[in-house]
Amino acid sequence: MDPTIESDNALADKTLQLVDRLRPHARAIVIGLGGAALVLLAWLLVSNQTTAGRAQSWDAFLDAVASDSQPMLVDSLGDVIRRHPGTPAAQWAEVVLADFTVSEGTDLLFSDKEQGRQRLQAAVDAYSAVLAARPRGLLATRATFGLAKARESLGQLDDARRGYEAVATEQSSGGFAHLATQRVAALNRPATQGWYDWFAAQTFTPPPPAATGAGAASGDDQPTSQPATPPAE
Repeated sequence: MDPTIESDNALADKTLQLVDRLRPHARAIVIGLGGAALVLLAWLLVSNQTTAGRAQSWDAFLDAVASDSQPMLVDSLGDVIRRHPGTPAAQWAEVVLADFTVSEGTDLLFSDKEQGRQRLQAAVDAYSAVLAARPRGLLATRATFGLAKARESLGQLDDARRGYEAVATEQSSGGFAHLATQRVAALNRPATQGWYDWFAAQTFTPPPPAATGAGAASGDDQPTSQPATPPAE
């Protein structure tokens, strides 16, 4: 465990022990020092309990990302969000889950476009909820970049471009700034717009249920239509 987190937990424990010792003498403290002393003590207790809670939320987040499988990871991150709402760890969990949703939604666009768009919109909503809390630093960068990716996959290119530009501007260096600059350059090319226009016109639906009997053996009832050839970039 991080020494800082361990120190926070130890401080919270000592604060609780102090309150237990002082509780029988609360009346004397009020008379001798005034109510402000207990107010200050209560504030210190709440502050340190909050610190300890944050430490627990980060422990849960780190345990989640160490999961051996994606289903376990998704379940564990969801548990972090439910058990530690409003904490930075829960916000990071929301962003990581939204990243998975973007990947899933983008893949679905090529087999079930409507379902893929629904998943991508769910990611947009998740990133937007995180950003509404006005996070700072890397969390804000990750959420902004992820939101731009989701909007690009939805074909909302102007909104995506603005998101990438914000990342490139606010992060003058680093991996995300480089990737964002690349995406801005790509979205500024007419060929990219042409590809997205072509893709928007395609229809991708789930394949029909597998046929049984003679039709299945002979290959009858299998879909034969293919999407039109994409424009060259």
